[in-house]
Amino acid sequence: MDRRRFLYFGILAGAGCVLGAAPVAAFQQVDCAETGNADPACRRLNDHLDRMRQLDEALAARGMTDPEQRRAVLAATLCPFCGLPLIAAGPGGF
Repeated sequence: MDRRRFLYFGILAGAGCVLGAAPVAAFQQVDCAETGNADPACRRLNDHLDRMRQLDEALAARGMTDPEQRRAVLAATLCPFCGLPLIAAGPGGF
């Protein structure tokens, strides 16, 4: 293959990549509503928030009234399904 043909096909391939590129889903911001969102990341976030609320309510019901103690327990608790900390799943945690 000569240099002209190489450059020609290189330019065509580059133009094809630029023109045919779709937006990458990993770099898109998705706003998660509390209910009704079908996005898997939103469902996971809402599941974590639900588990965190349930555990916080259970700790308060068992007599742990100090918010700092409850926050420490929540920070040490991992999700039983994915292994991520529950406290990091709150707003602004991701």
